[in-house]
Amino acid sequence: GTDHAGIATQMVVERQLAEKNINRRDLGRDGFVEKIWEWKAESGGMIHKQLRRLGASADWQRERFTMDDGLSAAVIKSFVQMHREGLIYRDKRLVNWDPKRKTALSDEEVYHTEENSRLFYIKYKIEGEDGFLTVATTRPETLLGDAAICVNPNDARFAHLKGKKALIPLVDRAVPIIFDEYVDIEFGTGCLKVTPAHDINDYNLGVKHGLESIDILNDDGTLNENAKLYIGVDRF
Repeated sequence: GTDHAGIATQMVVERQLAEKNINRRDLGRDGFVEKIWEWKAESGGMIHKQLRRLGASADWQRERFTMDDGLSAAVIKSFVQMHREGLIYRDKRLVNWDPKRKTALSDEEVYHTEENSRLFYIKYKIEGEDGFLTVATTRPETLLGDAAICVNPNDARFAHLKGKKALIPLVDRAVPIIFDEYVDIEFGTGCLKVTPAHDINDYNLGVKHGLESIDILNDDGTLNENAKLYIGVDRF
């Protein structure tokens, strides 16, 4: 059996089309799928030739591909059955989103790299007071999706803020100040902006503390109405 490797295949075909100045959206769904099938016939045949040269003694008459009619129907049937049994359900989850191809990627298709970044320091006013908290973050662009400010319960500097709220800069939206040992007292200012919809660690904190997940991005990576500001502007 051979796998369809959907995202990888799509990337290759899109790259080939780009060399001819063709965008997949110009072809439409059916036209683009047709191009992918053409590429599959070409590359798939090449893979099988390589396997035979390596001496694979498979019964090639029984060869199957994941998108073959019989297998594809069996997959759909299984998914429908699992959905009816409550084993498959819809919920809000963090995914690796590709804003160029507008599709989710599995963790196996994402390569994480370390970069030298910098910290941005942002002041959050304390609601009803003159004071403020300073947050150090490498992701200032997610500020408009913040759901809380988190500090370590063992950090005496912030003990007086229990039960109080902070105001998100620019939009003055009030969010709770929460306490959790997840925060590193020594890093930055000891204050963490929590954006559950845009970071897996923040998401886990949000679930733990019952925070709202505010998704501020459109499928193409521009800001949506939830951001309140910069609507339609690219995230960068």
